[in-house]
Amino acid sequence: MVFRRILSYARPLMVKMVVGLVFAGIGSAATIAYYKVGMALAQAVQTRSLTELFLTLVAFLALNMVKNAASYAGSYTITSVGQQAVAKVRSDLFARIQYLPLQIFDTWRTGELMSRFDNDVNLMVVGVSSMPLFVSAALTLIGSVGTMLYLNWKLTLVLIAVAPFVAIAVSRFSVLMRRTTTASLSRIADVNAILQESLESMRVVKAFAREPYEMTRFTNRNDAYLGASMKSSQIGLTQTPVVDFIVTLGVAILAGYSFHEVIVGHLTIEAWTGFFTLAIVAGNPVNQIANYVGDLNKAMVGARRIFEILDLPVEVPDAPGAKPLAAVRGEVDLDDVRFAYVGRNEVLKGVTAHFEPGEVVALVGPSGAGKTTLVNLIPRFYLPTSGHVLVDGHDIAGVTLESLRSSIAIVPQDPQLFSDTIENNIRYGRLEATQAEIRAAARLANAEEFIARFPEGYGTKVGARGMRLSGGERQRIAIARAILRDPRILILDEATSSLDAQSEALVNDALEHLLVGRTTFIIAHRFSTIRRASTILVLEEGNVVERGTHADLVARGGLYAKLYETQIREPVAQAD
Repeated sequence: MVFRRILSYARPLMVKMVVGLVFAGIGSAATIAYYKVGMALAQAVQTRSLTELFLTLVAFLALNMVKNAASYAGSYTITSVGQQAVAKVRSDLFARIQYLPLQIFDTWRTGELMSRFDNDVNLMVVGVSSMPLFVSAALTLIGSVGTMLYLNWKLTLVLIAVAPFVAIAVSRFSVLMRRTTTASLSRIADVNAILQESLESMRVVKAFAREPYEMTRFTNRNDAYLGASMKSSQIGLTQTPVVDFIVTLGVAILAGYSFHEVIVGHLTIEAWTGFFTLAIVAGNPVNQIANYVGDLNKAMVGARRIFEILDLPVEVPDAPGAKPLAAVRGEVDLDDVRFAYVGRNEVLKGVTAHFEPGEVVALVGPSGAGKTTLVNLIPRFYLPTSGHVLVDGHDIAGVTLESLRSSIAIVPQDPQLFSDTIENNIRYGRLEATQAEIRAAARLANAEEFIARFPEGYGTKVGARGMRLSGGERQRIAIARAILRDPRILILDEATSSLDAQSEALVNDALEHLLVGRTTFIIAHRFSTIRRASTILVLEEGNVVERGTHADLVARGGLYAKLYETQIREPVAQAD
């Protein structure tokens, strides 16, 4: 199954593959023809003819040139086919990762996915690199054995007698190699995961002085990978001498028997020289094939793990007959919406609500109440377990995903910036935007002032995850990106919770420009942010327990009032 899927990637390049095989066949034929040179040399020595000797050596050099030229052309062509096939696999793998639903990223470690993309694909590259040599060796072996059968079937059977032992050895080593390669890839995925977690959490590691703990974690995973890797290497290194001994034993038996045939007069020196040359020509590919089989087995293991990712389900595709949302106004309805993550109890338990276009809605409640889950249903990051989410009266399950998400922008608590320029990070909101539009969005987001302080201005590289910028600066870039997108529905997920007072003031001012005319959902714990909402929805354990304005909910004395009173007491407690 795996092999057939790999071949499916090479099928569009089949003509090129056939050309490569033809060249490889010519190279193998030239290698097999060495036996003719051997016979001619033996005859020249017996006849003591210097002319024959000279002509034979010239023919040998010419044959060698043909062999090398054809082998190069064949290997290059077959390698090209293999590399193009692997490049297509790599492209498909990246595309599949882009379209995986968020549930997959909730369960798969990022380091594991990166390992599949890196190490497993590299194993396929190694296998592809070995493929031309494997093909050439296989053609040479088949041609040599066929020629030997034609010249002297009795001597050939003596040599072939060891073939079952070679086959058994290679088969056994192949099983062991696949097993150890799978274990090795799993261990390196653990190493990559630890490395990524450590890099992404470096502030936490240093804050808690956990460098020794992280070193211990990494060392344990690294040692496990070392053990699995050395086991794989041990099997590969053991295979070579074992197969070599079996082949050498066969050649030794052949030498003894063939010399006997020469002595008793059943075989001429010329025939013996030609046949033994063929035996040597056939012996080399056996060792080579045994080694290449190890690389190909590793490639098959890598391919199997890659296809495991390629077989993961993508986001739910557009339903048959799905229509694009046009002229979106931003009206949102939740109709008895329920949702449960895989293996967990319901997070949302029958939420029903209506929001008018342009309404600013704050979602409030204790941690785990379902606030983030609820807003993740609007862009269809998740589908409700039951119930319906509607935009402008259309069930979002029946509209095209591209049209839905193009009308939505999200400003998260931790803005995700790319290792690119400030301009391109803002442009991510609308790729066709002009520089003037990008600068206008930056001004509205209160970002232009700090951007101008950089020598490169909008061309400043922000570093990985925007680490060259402060938290407030990153947030304002994210707001500028959202302004540029000009969405009808806006989601602010704790957009100011991690900022200091000065940065929060600048960001809040930028948000005032962003909120105008948009249906906005705000998840926040700070009541300075919540107060700007025209409607407040209070959630507890997946249920809407209160709804109203800030003043109404405080006067009601329910859960919202308790949360509010708790927060306004905190500054007093800190002052004490």
